[in-house]
Amino acid sequence: MLALRYQPQKKAVYQRGVIACGKCAAPIHIHKLNTLADEFSVHCRCCGSRMIYSKPAMGIEELPERRRKPRR
Repeated sequence: MLALRYQPQKKAVYQRGVIACGKCAAPIHIHKLNTLADEFSVHCRCCGSRMIYSKPAMGIEELPERRRKPRR
């Protein structure tokens, strides 16, 4: 009889960037990290201001995958 080792399947995650608004300190979520330049401008949904931010100042969040069918 062969003993099979059970390996837990890794949960799928996706990454998004988070940076705090310079005016109201609300979190601004950025979904396309690969296409982002070193310096970028983002509009805040809470206060409506637009400021220039740098990519190294951004934090990364890993969240569970939202898809019902996992990627292959």
